[in-house]
Amino acid sequence: MARASPWMTGLASAALLVSQAHLALIVGVRRPNIICLQLSFSAERYWGILNAWGADGLRAYREHFAADALHLCVYALFGYVVATRGGLFPESAGRAAGRLAALLPLAALFDVAENLLQLRLLAGPFGAPSVLIPVSASCSLLKWGLVTFFALWVGGRLLGKCGSAGRAAH
Repeated sequence: MARASPWMTGLASAALLVSQAHLALIVGVRRPNIICLQLSFSAERYWGILNAWGADGLRAYREHFAADALHLCVYALFGYVVATRGGLFPESAGRAAGRLAALLPLAALFDVAENLLQLRLLAGPFGAPSVLIPVSASCSLLKWGLVTFFALWVGGRLLGKCGSAGRAAH
């Protein structure tokens, strides 16, 4: 495992923040939000959300895919850097760091699959039922599950480090 690098971790964090903010600006505030769309398993719900967004929302959604392709690379790299250079694990815990490092790149692969399925759906007839809708939602569910697991694991490691730092100060 590589030495901790606050500089690399900070740079990866800043890149993630900028990339996420850029996506938010492209898509804007939509009701229901984009996560509701991503996790829509039924054609009725999926097309209903896109219909509720109107032409402007649909245009913004279509335009976000190029930026999202870069964003998934950014968050995959962020996960790797935080796990391997964030100082979360002692040298002896290289396997645990490796497992954590794999979570966001794996989530990004599910994100790629989800995006390709979404683009295929958007290229077809609007409002048509398709088996691609629940498959895309399943990819999204797996992606968000991995992201959540990563966040909880990192949060737990950080809380543990804070607790041990507090005990060492006494």
